[in-house]
Amino acid sequence: MHADLVLRNGTIVTLADDDPEAEALAIVNDRIASVGASEEVETAIGSNTQVIDLDGRAALPGFIDTHLHIPMGGRRMAHVNARSPPNESIADVLDRLAAHAEETPTGEWIFVSGYNLGLVWEAEGRHVNRWDLDEAAPSNPVQVNSVGGHTGSIYNSVALERAGIDRDTPDPEPPAVIERDEDGRPSGLVSEQAEFSLHETIPDESREDRKEHVKRAIRQLLKWGVTTAHDAKTTPEDLKIYQELHRESDLHVRIGMMVQGDAGSDLGADGTDVLSRLTETGIETGFGSDQLFIVGVKYFMDGAFTGRTAAMDEPYVGEEVPEDSPQYEGLLHISPEYFADRVKTAYEAGLRICVHGQGDRGMDHILDAYQDVLDSDENHRFRIEHGGLTKPEQLDRIAELGVCVSSSISFLGSDVSRNWVYWGKKRMPWTYAIRELQERGVPTAANGDWPVATGDPRVGLRTAVTRQTVTGETVGSNQRVSIEDALRLYGPDAAYLGFNEDEKGTLESGKLADVTVLSEDPRSVTPEILGDLNVEYTIVGGEVKYDHERGVLD
Repeated sequence: MHADLVLRNGTIVTLADDDPEAEALAIVNDRIASVGASEEVETAIGSNTQVIDLDGRAALPGFIDTHLHIPMGGRRMAHVNARSPPNESIADVLDRLAAHAEETPTGEWIFVSGYNLGLVWEAEGRHVNRWDLDEAAPSNPVQVNSVGGHTGSIYNSVALERAGIDRDTPDPEPPAVIERDEDGRPSGLVSEQAEFSLHETIPDESREDRKEHVKRAIRQLLKWGVTTAHDAKTTPEDLKIYQELHRESDLHVRIGMMVQGDAGSDLGADGTDVLSRLTETGIETGFGSDQLFIVGVKYFMDGAFTGRTAAMDEPYVGEEVPEDSPQYEGLLHISPEYFADRVKTAYEAGLRICVHGQGDRGMDHILDAYQDVLDSDENHRFRIEHGGLTKPEQLDRIAELGVCVSSSISFLGSDVSRNWVYWGKKRMPWTYAIRELQERGVPTAANGDWPVATGDPRVGLRTAVTRQTVTGETVGSNQRVSIEDALRLYGPDAAYLGFNEDEKGTLESGKLADVTVLSEDPRSVTPEILGDLNVEYTIVGGEVKYDHERGVLD
């Protein structure tokens, strides 16, 4: 049988244990037909076979990102960009905002994404406030979203007035915050439940708009070489959109869905109990197809490092805050008791839990809930998302329980890493502890948590190998891994976290033909330039979806 597509004259990095490297690869329909020496594979070339001459480039298993936010990523691509290049000062943010405001009709909302709190604080000793935003956009409501999320947003005066938030508005119950100046006036930062009144003044996003955000995000993922993405907060409406795109042959990457366990304005018992509805219908992890499938159910244990809200055993360092502030030692987003109940419900229903866990205090609550129900000898693959700060004894528990970790290693190599000072150098050796996880045999994958950090796997690879931040510092050098082990984070180990290791993650005969072609073999370059390698082709199911010369191919 002649092949539909052949890759030759380069290096095939299979990541398979038996034959880690080959010269050529042949694809029939959506599967890999053969991998091996050029003379063997080339016998499959027929008159209708598409042949890609790699010309010394490297073909790898298609990158699998095990934690990102697809609709949000696409939406923020349309916002005022305070991230790339990173905002260097308050004036820098305001210049970008003012340019956008000039083209925006009076009264329409303006959204700014990628604002870096840590970077601005280092430069000026304060954050942007409502009065700064008023100067740049006096006639439009403005919302500024920070890098990392979990911090609330910063609003200008027009936005606060629409929500009725002023000097006389009572302080909300913690962990919600309305930040004030020394005269008691709201300074613009509003978080948690206190932000709901602001959200209510923002026009609802139409279904068509959200669908366009998804399509925009998928195109970006293909440019990064991502062939499978685990969407880390899939709502019921998102699920419908993904199915619709699939029917329309417009879902060009494979999507694994972490369905939001409690959907609604509140996490916890007050939200819509999506988990119970899934159990009632009999849906289990793995339900779906090669293109669209259920990974598990998503919960949030704590906050994020960037907003100083990840739940820590010891207080944050850096900017001083009162001891009763949620930014002193972080906070929990869900009660440990309620989470334990959710774990038990999901386990009994055949649904895997994927829980956001960043701080070491939050990690203990996750592991306690898992230990109550999980059998370490069972192939449950319950997950910890991010796996930020894990102490040695917690790493041991993770291994003993058979838990998997989707590590947000890209946080250290992107602009988010400018905030690492919040938890200090003493704790860095145990932050995103990939080497320790791999040495303990914990199935570990990598992610960018895009758009919180970059969704570019090349940044994750570079960071896992070098542990260098964007400022050139090396943090937690004891957690460096080899490039071969780093590639596993986006290949076979990432496939394992999705129960897909028999279908993808390595380039072997019979597996899905998902391939990412890079300009050079990542195993042969200086680690510091891993992030600079070009994505030449992205192939999903044997179809070239991205070509570096022609762009994304619809």
